[in-house]
Amino acid sequence: MSWWGALYDDWLADQLLERGDEEVKETLDFLIDRLDLRAGDRVLDQCCGVGSLSVPLASRGVRVVGIDQAASYIDRARAAATEREVEVELIAGDATEWTPKTPVKGAFNWWTSFGYSSRDDENQKMLARARDALVVGGKFALDTMNVPAVLRGFQRDVALRRSTPRGEVLLLRESSIDLQRGMMLKNWSYFLGDRRVTEHRSEVRLYMPDQIVAMLGAAGFSDVELFGSVAGEPL
Repeated sequence: MSWWGALYDDWLADQLLERGDEEVKETLDFLIDRLDLRAGDRVLDQCCGVGSLSVPLASRGVRVVGIDQAASYIDRARAAATEREVEVELIAGDATEWTPKTPVKGAFNWWTSFGYSSRDDENQKMLARARDALVVGGKFALDTMNVPAVLRGFQRDVALRRSTPRGEVLLLRESSIDLQRGMMLKNWSYFLGDRRVTEHRSEVRLYMPDQIVAMLGAAGFSDVELFGSVAGEPL
């Protein structure tokens, strides 16, 4: 199993993927503006997770198709869509290999779901599938690490505590940087009370902004803009 197949379980979903209303609103406002979306337009949520963006975006009248490798996350997204009485097309599958049958006006890959392989050609596939999904003139938004800022303010250890359906869970995330491979390595440990209940690892490729621009160009994108946040300021 890939590291991401193991990492993205219900422990992580409860801890990190349930987003606050204000964060979701600001993100959707940015995406709707930058992707030029209107009610009735089709959009692809690449690596949609538990539907944190797909479902509220559908509530705004946009027709959303979402894909994620974690089948349990797709089940949670479907349940959320049913609860909010909206229709979202949700697929459990590999986003590096799949595109919708009908092209979409816009696509986005959000909350750092890019760069999971140490091989650039494998990561390039994700961008290529986003491009393949679009109509002529369609737009794609990618949310990934601001590597210069990450390196400048590097934090080795981060502790996150959150109330979940299982009780209060502590996530301890220990990070290191492999400069020779250009990778961010993390160890994820979850504690329920004083008991470690599960542990995972991850590694993400560290791409500088110019490298991201070059990879987008190689995938067929043009007129790339860089932003520092969903507030829209320059990177």
